[in-house]
Amino acid sequence: MELEKKSTINAGIDVSLAKQAVNLHFDFFKSNVNNLIISQELPATYGYTNYFDNGGKIESTGFEFSADTRFQFGNLVWTLGGSISKQLTTVKELTFINPNTSYIITSVEGAQYKTSVDNAVNNFYGYKTDGLVSSADAGKVIGPNGLPMREGDIKYIDNGNNVIDEEDKDIIGDPNADFFGGIYTSFVYNRFSLSAVFNYSVGNDVYNYVRYKTESMSAYANQSTTVLDHWTPTNTGAALPRISYGDPTGNTAFSDRWIEDGSYVRLGQLTLNYQLPQIKGFIKGIGIYATATNLFTFSNYSGYDPDFSYVNSPFYMGIDYGKMPQTKSFIMGLKLDL
Repeated sequence: MELEKKSTINAGIDVSLAKQAVNLHFDFFKSNVNNLIISQELPATYGYTNYFDNGGKIESTGFEFSADTRFQFGNLVWTLGGSISKQLTTVKELTFINPNTSYIITSVEGAQYKTSVDNAVNNFYGYKTDGLVSSADAGKVIGPNGLPMREGDIKYIDNGNNVIDEEDKDIIGDPNADFFGGIYTSFVYNRFSLSAVFNYSVGNDVYNYVRYKTESMSAYANQSTTVLDHWTPTNTGAALPRISYGDPTGNTAFSDRWIEDGSYVRLGQLTLNYQLPQIKGFIKGIGIYATATNLFTFSNYSGYDPDFSYVNSPFYMGIDYGKMPQTKSFIMGLKLDL
């Protein structure tokens, strides 16, 4: 085994127009690792089962485009800018010693990632669902825990053999965003200025581990109020499956039931500033400002905060373990220029 070697190509261009009233920036990169270290699963005849070698190849490509412009209407100056970025990391090759192995499964708390050729390094891997089991389908399919699925259980998509097993698992989400970036704007009028900074992410999937724990209905632990809409013989149109202590049929198995769209737009910072007239002497300027952070987040994600980071690892990316959400803050201050 040898150290991984990475080759990178990076190219960019900057353009300014109309006396720098319009500025454009574009950057592109492409990198390759042709000797990626991967974990090998060896046949038992080797005497040990864990082994690492340089059996993988990955390719990362991405770009960033940003632009800003400035408008002036008398004493009012309006600046508007934004950026959009995309990064795609794809597995190009996996060479395994064991001929029966074609991909890598990485298990973390409550979830699995699949690393396979022509896909991202860290796709979510689990079962696909199709609502709840009806009375007509009850008992016809063996669930992931080896017992027949009952009416009101999660209905997993089956490959046709009426048994929910490893063969029915598929890629059910991608924690990597399709696009991400920011938008910023400012208004300056005489001595007043108002600026706002937005950030956004589009297309990233999130595994809501908090909801997994609070909607499982398989133990005596506290649950979310959403479980009030669980299946019963008198509530067959419920959003959630039946209560099942111990989960004998496997309703809580890792599936797209727990995957959500994590796209969001957030007003990250809003600042209002007033610059007092200059005072002769040692003080060159006095500014009074008020700043608010994390004011609003627009998202369909049901968790506390769609913008989170648990561990700096691709195999924990997109998992919401319930970390403290980013809080709102309000600051007022006085700035002295000496």
